[in-house]
Amino acid sequence: MVWLNAASIGPAPNVLMSKIFCLVSLSVLSLIASAQKSAFDTTQHMNAVDVVRKQATRKESSAQNIEIINSGALVKDACCNLSESFVNSASVDVNYSDAVSGAKEIRLLGLDGAYSQIMIENIPAIRGLGSAFGLNYIPGPWMSSIQVNKGAGSVVNGFESMTGQLNIELKKPQTAEKFYANVFLNQDLRAEANIYTAHKLKNEKWSTMLLTHGQYNWLKMDLNHDRFLDNPLIGEGNIMNRWTYQSGKGFTFISAIDVMGEDRRGGQMQFDFGKDKLLQPYWGMQLRTIHTDAFAKTGFTLNEKSSIGVQYKYYYHDQSGFIGRKDYHGREHFGYLNFIYQTAYTSDLDNVIKVGASLQTGQTSESFDTFAYKRLEIIPGAFAELTYEYNHKLTLIGGMRADYHPLYGPFLSPRFNLKWNMLYYLSLRVSAGRGYHVPVPFAENFGMLANNRDITLQKNILPEHAWNYGASLTYKFFLDFREGSISVDFYRTDFENQLIVDMEDPRQLRFYNLSGKSYSNSVQAEVQYEIIKGFDVKLAYKFDNVKSTYSGVLRQTPFHPRHKGLASLEYVTRNKQWRFNTSFTWYGKARVPDTSPNDLANQRPLVSKDFFLMNAQITYTLHKKWDFYIGAENILNQTQSNAIVANDAPFSKQFDASLVWGQLRGAMVFAGFRVSLK
Repeated sequence: MVWLNAASIGPAPNVLMSKIFCLVSLSVLSLIASAQKSAFDTTQHMNAVDVVRKQATRKESSAQNIEIINSGALVKDACCNLSESFVNSASVDVNYSDAVSGAKEIRLLGLDGAYSQIMIENIPAIRGLGSAFGLNYIPGPWMSSIQVNKGAGSVVNGFESMTGQLNIELKKPQTAEKFYANVFLNQDLRAEANIYTAHKLKNEKWSTMLLTHGQYNWLKMDLNHDRFLDNPLIGEGNIMNRWTYQSGKGFTFISAIDVMGEDRRGGQMQFDFGKDKLLQPYWGMQLRTIHTDAFAKTGFTLNEKSSIGVQYKYYYHDQSGFIGRKDYHGREHFGYLNFIYQTAYTSDLDNVIKVGASLQTGQTSESFDTFAYKRLEIIPGAFAELTYEYNHKLTLIGGMRADYHPLYGPFLSPRFNLKWNMLYYLSLRVSAGRGYHVPVPFAENFGMLANNRDITLQKNILPEHAWNYGASLTYKFFLDFREGSISVDFYRTDFENQLIVDMEDPRQLRFYNLSGKSYSNSVQAEVQYEIIKGFDVKLAYKFDNVKSTYSGVLRQTPFHPRHKGLASLEYVTRNKQWRFNTSFTWYGKARVPDTSPNDLANQRPLVSKDFFLMNAQITYTLHKKWDFYIGAENILNQTQSNAIVANDAPFSKQFDASLVWGQLRGAMVFAGFRVSLK
């Protein structure tokens, strides 16, 4: 790598509709549920145990600890993209990274999304320069499920997983609806439309699918009167074409190509994007992005026991613009090839060995203000993974992969997963593994750039690597013929090296290699049960203790709440025409970097407030083809007051829009419809 050095909770207006909606939806849900409780006989209770009807949350057969967010869960909220798909998940947190760009970041096991490998159909997807806004580029209606794997992932998928893997399964042309449309509009006049069509060709071997997505948000709003746009102005278009070929004789071919363009603008209300940023006294932010992505998979069935799979991927990502008066530009080419051979080594087809080799290439350049870097990576790798199952009681998965980075030398990634069925419904999972991550400092910390801090960047930035190990205990039960589950997880991540993003001095933003300890401990407990037929309840609590060493001092990582509680309720009427969903999430207090050197008006407390986030939605289904939905977000209107420090002096040293720990938009109502023709 070559470097060139050239708060408090407050109310917001427009909440009456949201509060009315909340009261009405909860009241109706409660009344309907109570009225129908006595109407269920034993036969109906038995039907409630149907696993196909249940919205599965855990992949029981896997030795890995996998939570599945399926298509039923994805429509509980109007999740217009991937970043809005985790409202009902206790495992994954989604937070704003700053108060002007609209960028969101995920956290898994208490750590930022850069340490989780995000894949599409088991091929690396959101990474590198796409990390800042990539969650927004995958439309919700395109997804059929999300698999959240906590802990050490499979060595087959690469070395980049530290805390876990998120795998997105997209709709498949051979199984998707012939025509589907989803139209969404919210209170802020953010409009989105998703339309796709799927067709099987006459010979039934080929099938194809065309998916389109558009988003437009043009309305300037400043409800909190801080002189900055509440939401960025966004114009986005996305189109994908998929093809699948199934020979019927052991050969399968899958391919897709996706092209996306976005224009994102934020900043002060008076900023004129048609004029030079240097010729006006207002603060603005603009980022224009072009992303082209193509991937393919070929599969060959050799015999009853053996098969070969090959994965291919290429993407081009270009994003350029400015943040305040500082220019930003990033460009990345990424290529990926993965060869996998799998064979069963006993008569039991569950006992398999996978061996293979991969080649990952990347050319990345990024510049911000006077800083710039270029990096060329050609990384060959090889792996082997063994799965052994004993008497349906014990499952072991052990793997090792070795990759060679041209700048940093060998990466060795051992991974281990175990599942023990202790009793018929009680299972224990244990995992351990090592992962690596080569940081892209500015893109992965885009929200930290929305200020006027002086940047210090260590020249020799090293790759990040960490060990992750943990255990999960799961108990499934049937009470009154209805299914439920209890799970308790514990995971620890220990960094051997980490890129520290130091904001402890309000005048400085410093990037440097870890010197000292850095770790994360994450504990989660979750209960799910169908209280009466059609009425599902999920309760969860999570505790994250995340610490890193900043300039020799071990501190809590800023903006990471230690506590999170979740209550998610869903009721579906017997005729499946009405669906009621609501979720209530509590976020505990988080540490905020010191701002005491600022003027008194621009100082912020060292600890954030805890806050509550409540969402709800009602869906009506007509003729099994039409869904009409209405909902509300942040119903309790909990927002972070004065999120932008020195908003009245955006070019002063005290200006900072990156100290974000809470919600930025108050209560908001949305509505839309879906139509599906099979």
